[in-house]
Amino acid sequence: MNLETYFHKREQGERRLGTALTDIALDQRLEQFVRETAQNSADEAQDGLTPELLYRFDQLEGSRLDEFLDAINWDTKFRDHLEAVAENDDEIGVQNMVDRIEKGTLPLLMVEDKNTTGLTGDEFSDDTNYASLIQDFGRSTKDESEGGVHGVGASVLWGFSGIKTAMFLTTPEGWSDTDVPRFVGRIDLPFHEYGGKEYHGDGWIGNSGTQDRRAVSIEGPTAADIAADALHIDESRARADATGTTAIVVGFREPSRSRRSPQKVIERIEDLAVMYYWPLILEDGLDISIQAPDDSSPSAIDPTTNKDLEAFIEAYQQRDSASETLGAAPDVAAINIPLTVPAHKDGKSSTDAEVTLVVRSHESRPNSMPNQIALFRGARHVVKYRKYDHIARSTTQHFQAILLAGKARHPFDADDDDIPDSDLVVEDFFRKAEPKAHDTWEKEVSKLEHNYSGGSSEINTLFKDTLPARLTELLTSAGSDDSEMLGDVGRRFPYFSGGPNRGRSRGGGGGGSRTIERVRSNLNHIGDKYRSTGTLELTESLEDDWGLTVEFAVLDSSNNVIETVALDNISGTDPETGANLSVENNETMVRVPGGKDAVEFDAMSVSTASIDAVGEGRARLNFTIETNLGGART
Repeated sequence: MNLETYFHKREQGERRLGTALTDIALDQRLEQFVRETAQNSADEAQDGLTPELLYRFDQLEGSRLDEFLDAINWDTKFRDHLEAVAENDDEIGVQNMVDRIEKGTLPLLMVEDKNTTGLTGDEFSDDTNYASLIQDFGRSTKDESEGGVHGVGASVLWGFSGIKTAMFLTTPEGWSDTDVPRFVGRIDLPFHEYGGKEYHGDGWIGNSGTQDRRAVSIEGPTAADIAADALHIDESRARADATGTTAIVVGFREPSRSRRSPQKVIERIEDLAVMYYWPLILEDGLDISIQAPDDSSPSAIDPTTNKDLEAFIEAYQQRDSASETLGAAPDVAAINIPLTVPAHKDGKSSTDAEVTLVVRSHESRPNSMPNQIALFRGARHVVKYRKYDHIARSTTQHFQAILLAGKARHPFDADDDDIPDSDLVVEDFFRKAEPKAHDTWEKEVSKLEHNYSGGSSEINTLFKDTLPARLTELLTSAGSDDSEMLGDVGRRFPYFSGGPNRGRSRGGGGGGSRTIERVRSNLNHIGDKYRSTGTLELTESLEDDWGLTVEFAVLDSSNNVIETVALDNISGTDPETGANLSVENNETMVRVPGGKDAVEFDAMSVSTASIDAVGEGRARLNFTIETNLGGART
């Protein structure tokens, strides 16, 4: 059987959509890709089984690539449509991927899950897994107990494809052995003109035997043969042995950044999966593995080996046995914090409830993710790490913590009948507070306000008043002495405060060697982010690579730091070597090549929308240099 690549012609009077539907839905960063794909697999778990999720990167070259392109009608149809789109494309970057393919390389990222329900539903069904993912973008079949909610998360599969194409090989739950696996490809290009005709860009790859308005999926051993022999999707024939789905992002690339090597992509996926899904992995709610092109087999992700998460995991594991008071660091304490959930639209009255804060204190400032609280509900997906640096400073006590809301306050396998109604209300409340990206509870989301009028105000009170007050009380009793805090502050190298172009020469604090000779910069608050551009000069050229931790600091009227804002990205080139700066270690550590005594930079912070302290109106940039000078770390 030959595959048919089909594009939907535009009929007279139908609208022209200049943007692909799947580009509208979500922020296209790798973080969002991992969040959405992992959550989708977790939500589709079969009863009594732990979903197994594998991220696998492959690159087709040579005969494997030729056979793949022949199968999808590249020379006879597909490429021509892509080039027609590219004529008016300044966002998707279609031509870049076409050129890359023509040069002999096609990157594929496979997202493979097992022990999940798969893409159930007939070809032209409604309200099924198959329909919501393949046919009806933006619709969801998930119920209110699952982690996802908006029905747009799977759009990341197309958003990360340079040719807006995703393929699926699935074994749906309940299907007979003769009908599995099932294969189909889906294309989501914008409107374009080709061969004197107009096309929506809405395309399909599948069974060529239909004369309908689109191709349809192929089922049974034929699908496995095509996927294995023509498309070179490894383990395609084994796909029929376990329910679940293999989603293939064809022409994988990251829309929001320049190219990253396949190995770096897989490493970053591992970091993000651990950062946001460690509670679910620990509860055996999801197993995640990764495999780069040069790896002979997958490697399982183990959150307990990640030093950055050690304190968060310790707090989570001791949440039920911890006392309500925090002793001398290191120690763990857990307290309940009151929350009033507004009346629901169905007429139910407001609900007096609680969330649980579990704090793990530190003897000194953690090297990574300091003074942050991981927020999550029953889905055990960390929605956000919220930073409270100003409380750590005021109480002279560093910490890391978790905030448990709704079902997260109870065992992972607890039945709803065994959970108090107040916690079920809180679970629903925060679920509806999550935007499409599932990355905060602090935006004004229409779904929340339509169901719980005034809900955003209550959440604002929780995170900016109630929680800080209780956290302050807890940390004060275990606070470090002033000399310890002063020594910690002295290890920083602030160089900007007030207006632009106020370069200054500054030595290292805390008794360290003087490292920074001079900084010339300007700093502005643009939209909801800080941006600083300038040049940093060292006292001497460093032979080895060195690390540069960058953060934006918000100041009060006395120039005291009351909040810090993390670095989102940094770019720039050295005038002499032309070496690019790169961001590592959860987007806080900048790795600078050795042999340089000056770097130009263009730094941008993460969003400050949820940070009250920005209202103080003053900011500066803080640097911490990490290298070895005379055997001593500076």
